[in-house]
Amino acid sequence: MFNYIKETIMAPSTRSSSSTNKTSNTDTTEKDLKSCNSLTAAAPMRGYKITDNNRTRKFGIGANSLEMLLSKANSKFPLQDIHIYLASDGFEVSDDDYFYSLPAQTLFIVAGPDSVITTDPDFEFERLRQESPLLKVADIFYDFIEKHPEKFRRMITQYELQKQRRVLDNTKAHLSLREEHMEWFKGGEERFHSKEEAMSMRAQTRVRGYYYKTKEELTRNPLYRQNAKARQVINSVLEQFRYLLIGCDYFSMMFDRKCQQKHEFLSHQLQQDEEETDGAASVPKRLRQLIKDYTKRNNILDKWSVSLCSNLGDFYCQGSYSDNGNCCSRQHSINPYASRENLILFQVWNLDHQIELCRSILPSLVANVEKLVTQPQLKCSLHHKRVIDISVLEYFLEIFSLKNLKLVHITCHEKTQRTNNSNGRLVCSECHEYCIVQELMEVDDESP
Repeated sequence: MFNYIKETIMAPSTRSSSSTNKTSNTDTTEKDLKSCNSLTAAAPMRGYKITDNNRTRKFGIGANSLEMLLSKANSKFPLQDIHIYLASDGFEVSDDDYFYSLPAQTLFIVAGPDSVITTDPDFEFERLRQESPLLKVADIFYDFIEKHPEKFRRMITQYELQKQRRVLDNTKAHLSLREEHMEWFKGGEERFHSKEEAMSMRAQTRVRGYYYKTKEELTRNPLYRQNAKARQVINSVLEQFRYLLIGCDYFSMMFDRKCQQKHEFLSHQLQQDEEETDGAASVPKRLRQLIKDYTKRNNILDKWSVSLCSNLGDFYCQGSYSDNGNCCSRQHSINPYASRENLILFQVWNLDHQIELCRSILPSLVANVEKLVTQPQLKCSLHHKRVIDISVLEYFLEIFSLKNLKLVHITCHEKTQRTNNSNGRLVCSECHEYCIVQELMEVDDESP
């Protein structure tokens, strides 16, 4: 788009006109070219790196302007309409002012205008997924589930019946350290020192997956590609999501049995069990810590920063969407801390969005962004003041937190379309959640 505008403005007119106009246009064009050349000549040459979206090849090139970088990049990766993006976050570099602010040796991705950019974190995560035996097992599981859903349900039901007929060996469930239960850590968990550390990482991985999914869906949306103001708002929303995720440690405590704060549905479930038993982690380390301290100090996410398992590690299915509560009629339960077999089976327990991510939350977010940039005169429904942002915190809780996520057994995960809608809205400067998030984003500026 930048090149198109520049070429349109600077190109001499090809329409018939008087000699005076021709002379005027030629003089203006020559002045613009001289001005542009003088700026380019003044800028020092610096080294950069370029690669393609699949990281098949990487080149080092020197450039002192965006135009020169694009020209040299096109000689290495010939494309009809070439654009460059930051490998760190996938954002497009489209003007010289921003280009000059970037340090030398910055890595750029060369791609087309409508490409979905694979950032460095996304690429590393995918590489890890391909190399990890445990994550490959998960891929096999999900591939089989998609192709044979009914057969898989029968297999799981049969397994549950067998589990009821025999008492599983839970004698090692209480063990925590790797040296105490070596077989539990085989096949991917060898790098962890304790079961709690491994389970916390699994919770973070699931939540990170929701972030990547959200980012992919938002940045490939036509509104993001075609509207500069909307793109700026969405980029800001993604950055605020990232700060909030850092603040709650990507909800690592969800699967951590040592977390003292438990989900409210657990107290009822554990009481039932007792009765039955009686009867029978790209942001600097310093900034990350500041964000976590601020989030904890202001109790922003405390209500949803809770564990879903008992102190021994028992997880209970919260029931299907149609159950309309936190109670599973089939009484599914599992303890992935008990054995390697249970740990693998736990991968097919899902965190189910009650308000659907792709059918409700993200479309609502995009619609509100569009209203924000096209109808700036709109008033907040609560304070009747001009809107200035979307309700980032509400969308965050719906996408990533247990406010909208329920842990369910695979047979209780209903795929039917739901009628409930996102509660996201437009907010003004007096809205409490807007003030909270803005203070969080400024936490680094306030630090000594």
